[in-house]
Amino acid sequence: MVTWLRSYWDATGGNIEAMPLQAVITVAATLILRKHVARWWHHLVGERADLEDVRRLAESARHIAADLFEHQTGERHPHAPDHESEGP
Repeated sequence: MVTWLRSYWDATGGNIEAMPLQAVITVAATLILRKHVARWWHHLVGERADLEDVRRLAESARHIAADLFEHQTGERHPHAPDHESEGP
């Protein structure tokens, strides 16, 4: 198997043609290691975030993105949150 992978990598030159195999390896590793990664994440982070925490974080990210857009372009983004941004 390792020999085949090495010959595949050499044949593709390690470029974009190798990406389908890399995607298969990534998906397979994710499916195989999903429980271990979830256990590790739970140990690292602790309790799972509830839906309200996720909504609060999403709203904060939306404000940051709107403020950054306004700062870079000088105009308000059409999908920016309704209330004014905070800060100077």
